[in-house]
Amino acid sequence: MTIQAAAYSSKGRRPHNEDSFLIAGKTGTFNAVPPGGGGPEEGAAVFDGEIITPLFFAVADGMGGHDAGDAASAFVVEKMRDAAASCTGSFDAENLELTIKAVHASLLEEGKTRGTPNMGSTLTGLVLQNGAPPGFFNAGDSRGYRLRNGFIRQLTRDDSLASVVPGAAKNIITNAVGAGLPDVSVASRFASSVAVPGDVFLFCCDGVHGFVSDDEIETALGRDSPPEEIAKYIVDTAIAHNSDDNCTAVVVKILEQGE
Repeated sequence: MTIQAAAYSSKGRRPHNEDSFLIAGKTGTFNAVPPGGGGPEEGAAVFDGEIITPLFFAVADGMGGHDAGDAASAFVVEKMRDAAASCTGSFDAENLELTIKAVHASLLEEGKTRGTPNMGSTLTGLVLQNGAPPGFFNAGDSRGYRLRNGFIRQLTRDDSLASVVPGAAKNIITNAVGAGLPDVSVASRFASSVAVPGDVFLFCCDGVHGFVSDDEIETALGRDSPPEEIAKYIVDTAIAHNSDDNCTAVVVKILEQGE
């Protein structure tokens, strides 16, 4: 399986960036992105290659209502990267849940040590594996989308009060990694049909999906452009639509054979 993937992150209109991302072995938390690009992108990372060992592609949105959101999201993606690097087999729904629950417990301890017991983060992403089914996962209100045959599908369901109580504030989430919560609920699905050649995935924080429509996402993911250009375009679109939050997008393309 050959993959092209990229992340782009911007603090947007916020004073600093509490988002982090994971692209295979690369993690990133960035507090500034040069306006309009130009030169190296401080908020970008790219992966292009074959899947040999399990690799995660994910977004983590540090919770602004809790202490040290930026440190929490960075902690989560680094622990997930380490879990992939130390895996001697493959992930399935059961051991992925155990992995994320272990990260949750570690973050709770980290918060106690730092004096910020409520530090927390969302976590949404994709694991791609050689010889084992791929899977997507979610905890919180970041989202995952898949474009297949020209049509977009939202893969994840928001863990937010607004998803169950019409009219509730959209920024009240009911599940997260850390955040002083006694446990984390992990939604995931593993199957060979999760990711097939030709698929394009987007994983993004609520600063993006709250301001970019599904139609705009569908059009962007359908572009014949490198994933880094698509990720930046989606983030720029969210900011242009007056997103009031940090904006992070991870785009993953599963290439057709010979492409």
